[in-house]
Amino acid sequence: MTKGRGYWFGRKRFGWGISPTSWQGWASIAVYCALMISTTKMDFLTAHRVWDVATKVLLTVVLLAIMLAKFDSSKRT
Repeated sequence: MTKGRGYWFGRKRFGWGISPTSWQGWASIAVYCALMISTTKMDFLTAHRVWDVATKVLLTVVLLAIMLAKFDSSKRT
């Protein structure tokens, strides 16, 4: 893990994928989960399935953009 470079996400030690490596990364995952749960509870979104799905897709795209912007792409050792 490289400290001080501003990376929030890094490669997993085993397997494929990325995972949070700092408190900012964990906070972004927590905010994403909270927003996904809260949008499920909203009455005006659940009444219209298209808006519900569109909101969830938008939240997921935003999270992926944050993950790619704050990702340490250096090779793991």
